[in-house]
Amino acid sequence: MRMESERRTDMSKRLSDMSLEELWRLFPVILTDHREEWKTWYTEEKEQLERILPLGTAERISHVGSTAIGKIKSKPIVDILIELTPGTDMGEVRDILCENGWICMSQNENRMSFNKGYTEQGFAEKIFHLHLRYSGDHDEMYFRDYLNEHTDIAEKYEQLKLSLWKRYEHDRDGYTEAKGTFVRKYTDEAKKEYGSRYDKKLYLIGGPMGVGKTTVGQILKRSLSKCVFLDGDWCWDMDPFQVTEETKRMVMENICTLLNNFLHCTAYQNIVFCWVMHQQEILNEIISRVDTEKCRIVKISLVCTEKALRERLAKDIEDGVRKEDVISRSLNYLPLYHELDTVKIDVSEKPAEKTAEEIIQTADIL
Repeated sequence: MRMESERRTDMSKRLSDMSLEELWRLFPVILTDHREEWKTWYTEEKEQLERILPLGTAERISHVGSTAIGKIKSKPIVDILIELTPGTDMGEVRDILCENGWICMSQNENRMSFNKGYTEQGFAEKIFHLHLRYSGDHDEMYFRDYLNEHTDIAEKYEQLKLSLWKRYEHDRDGYTEAKGTFVRKYTDEAKKEYGSRYDKKLYLIGGPMGVGKTTVGQILKRSLSKCVFLDGDWCWDMDPFQVTEETKRMVMENICTLLNNFLHCTAYQNIVFCWVMHQQEILNEIISRVDTEKCRIVKISLVCTEKALRERLAKDIEDGVRKEDVISRSLNYLPLYHELDTVKIDVSEKPAEKTAEEIIQTADIL
């Protein structure tokens, strides 16, 4: 289904050649009832963005705007917010987006906006606005969640939009500006209520058996505020130990459920998770299944020399903590970590306390 504007501009004109008045006539402000399919549109577009953007570029992708607020009337335009990992070249990301059908509408050093679904004939069936920012620039998430959790305020917002619709039908800038006081007021209220809801950190710390993940994780638990430490091996502590497709699915489900439960719990700000995680596919699956809108992800691989790993494992075997067959398995895993999309920390001659400090410093930089 296409939405048709009341008046048509010259069909021979390209969008870039049209005046602002012509564009507003071709693309008027339209409000429609909430549609559940908007969630599907967002999910499909998010998956496409994750495919085209280099690994590690986007720290978080979120559905924002009125189509992400349940049951209120909205412009049928899905707003997507991408928060880039600090240090990412925004210009390179812009070029990738433009090569994949997005039109850059505005840009400065720290923000860019794009759209998709605007044609010389009017709106396409699916319309998107994309907001490109750096990590932490996410006021829209506060406003979205506040209205979803305070339905009386959402109803007031809907009434405001309806009162402005016809007055600003062909003046989108005026329509947005007229809502500004309301949006700023309740964004501020949300920040007071939610605090640092979106600044949680999930530490994913991988490394071969014996490298010291558990010790470092326990130190991080004591060093970070409101922190919980989780070890993936707890989900594998079984007798007999069986690695089958069924048990692997079950363990991954248990791990991701546990991580999401702590991410959604307001009592904790830092979640430290340690596991072997020697394959990119394992990391990717965990990240794809946790609620990344609730956190920043810090991906760390602890590595060391072969000599140091042998010495650590030998001591564990002597202390009765591990069996001798762990040495060959752990040494086989060791080179795999250098291929992962993670920050590598060499712990060969580094005490666990120093490693924990370096992880905290890395998280602050990221």
